[in-house]
Amino acid sequence: MTTLLNRSLDIMCWTAAAPLVRHLRARQLQKQTQEQRDIHRISRLLNRILVAHSDMLS
Repeated sequence: MTTLLNRSLDIMCWTAAAPLVRHLRARQLQKQTQEQRDIHRISRLLNRILVAHSDMLS
């Protein structure tokens, strides 16, 4: 998110829109976390493939 958007959301945390902001940020955090987990899993899988089949890459 952009800095302006983050600051706007920070300000909105002090209003009646706070539950919406919390939900938005929790959803964004969950998405980022899932992406990082996927990247880690794919990286481990690719490393195992490279180790198992390194002779085919030469």
